[in-house]
Amino acid sequence: MKKPLALALFSIGLIHLVCAQQPEKQAGIAVRPVTLEYSLKSLQTGTQKVSITNALNEKKQFVVYVSDWRRDTTGAHVYTEPGKDPRSCAAWIQLSKNFFELNPGETEELIITMNHPADSTRDKQMSWCMLFIETIQEKMITDTIGVTTTITNKFRVGVHVYQNPPGELKKEIKLLSFSQLDTAHRSYRITCQNEGETQLQCASYLEIVSIESGKKIKIEPKEFPLFPEQIRYIDFEMPMQLPVGKYMITAIIDAGLDLALEAAQLQIEIH
Repeated sequence: MKKPLALALFSIGLIHLVCAQQPEKQAGIAVRPVTLEYSLKSLQTGTQKVSITNALNEKKQFVVYVSDWRRDTTGAHVYTEPGKDPRSCAAWIQLSKNFFELNPGETEELIITMNHPADSTRDKQMSWCMLFIETIQEKMITDTIGVTTTITNKFRVGVHVYQNPPGELKKEIKLLSFSQLDTAHRSYRITCQNEGETQLQCASYLEIVSIESGKKIKIEPKEFPLFPEQIRYIDFEMPMQLPVGKYMITAIIDAGLDLALEAAQLQIEIH
């Protein structure tokens, strides 16, 4: 099966972050794979490789470093100093190099080694960090009156690094609340939390049933990953064409076949 490919496209700007697959035919910086998954116990070592290809027509310099990160309640990435997060595995990572240069068409292969420390607590939970591969480029720009400015134009690719110990890890999700966000009965929020020890792939949706007619409407699911301990908000808008009447709304969280569905209900009246 073809592995995912990250491709950073170049244009004038400040910092661009790419963590997803892009078309291979476009020129840019290609990184493969974009996710590294380890499964180590205490005192074990694992090694994986990341390939970086310069598909541009100019020479590029790169720096490589790790960072801690989490997702906030909306799913956005929040980056912090490496090794400070209690779930971080950044301090366990050794890089074969943290700086290199690539001419057009050249490929560099990085060796990413993870050394799991002697920590029995970390043997029972998921850990993670982000590996960044970032270009170094400065450009001198002179304006119409002769003033020269130096602009640093950076492009970086983030590779997710996940460490899940071998064996079964605790899986648990909790629907914390289901609430109305406005007085017009149009916006609703599900709040859930991963109370387990590994990442969950979740889907959330609403089922709306007319109390008078029994007619059922299902709002399209929203899919999202959920880190251990993470709290996530999932917001939904009610259909604008919903007729006047009384309704029962059921909010559902589906975290996979291993876990029971989590659900909550609200009864509303549309005037």
